[in-house]
Amino acid sequence: MGVWIREACRKEWAARGLDVDYESLLAPDDSAGPSETLIYPDDSRLFNPPSMLEAIADQLLETGQAAPTDPREVTRMILDSLALRYASVLRIIESLTCQRIEGVQIVGGGSKNDYLNRATANASGLPVLAGPEEATVIGNVMVQAVAAGRFSSLAEARRHLSKNIPMKNFEPNKSDVWRNAADRYAAIEARYTVVE
Repeated sequence: MGVWIREACRKEWAARGLDVDYESLLAPDDSAGPSETLIYPDDSRLFNPPSMLEAIADQLLETGQAAPTDPREVTRMILDSLALRYASVLRIIESLTCQRIEGVQIVGGGSKNDYLNRATANASGLPVLAGPEEATVIGNVMVQAVAAGRFSSLAEARRHLSKNIPMKNFEPNKSDVWRNAADRYAAIEARYTVVE
């Protein structure tokens, strides 16, 4: 799902006259650890509901959690839930491929969200490399550069990029608070992903 959930909430808050600038929403306080409330972000009811805030409140009610009301708390809940979902998907990929994932690279607009990148590192226990922000454009230019003969291969183009495009690295903080959050999240996820 990505940050669509947060964006839909932001539009609702703005329509209600709340000041919800990106800077305040994208910078939750991560010193407090993960949110006490969590959602399953891939719930189909969150794809495009008439009211995202109501859809989230319904899911929280089903899982016995109180819905936060402050936009920053809701944003933190969404971002922490996304990070925990990413970690869950990474474990599924490892299980299916029988290969250990050594790290995560987040590209595009998500690479600008330091909180989400740090939370993803903490939730997954893997280092996160964030960037490049304009991955689609850069990828297109690199393919054209290979076709034009500027680089002999895509591998050479990638090496050039890795030396010349600044990226941020987020190392995991393996703590009990994130392990506890992962356990709470797993119980919520299991409720919505039961295979018959």
